[in-house]
Amino acid sequence: MTERPEAPPEGALLKRALVAMRISQREAARRSGISETRWRQLVSGYQVVSREKVPVRSPDDTLARMARAVGVTAEQLEEAGRGGAATALRDAEAGAAAAPAGPGADAGAGPGSRVDERWHLVQAVLRQARLGLTTSEYDTLAGRITAYVARPAADESAEPTP
Repeated sequence: MTERPEAPPEGALLKRALVAMRISQREAARRSGISETRWRQLVSGYQVVSREKVPVRSPDDTLARMARAVGVTAEQLEEAGRGGAATALRDAEAGAAAAPAGPGADAGAGPGSRVDERWHLVQAVLRQARLGLTTSEYDTLAGRITAYVARPAADESAEPTP
């Protein structure tokens, strides 16, 4: 495996805030609506794909939810170089202040957030999968992916064909 890359500035910021709040990564991930594994990947700045460390960067809205879960401010995100996430955090805080609080109101976790997280993971895997392939092999892989995506939902319970 390759050497561990240095954590991005926003990752170090989140880690410090997590320690200061004295909560686990699992709890912080739950509060932000992402998996603990994805939390760790985004804080560290990489994920392992085929035994290689692939850089990952959290989307602004996801980073804003993570920051909110551990008490990081928009100003701190800006200082870490993540202005877009700072804006998303301000928007989320303004929306939360305007919305009536009710039972079950969570830290901005929605159904689209998990889909976005999984899509970023799929993109990273696909980028890694095409490395070292010939044009013909890549075309075959692309064709299989297209066929898989085009399958009706009823086919998803069936075993995938190699």
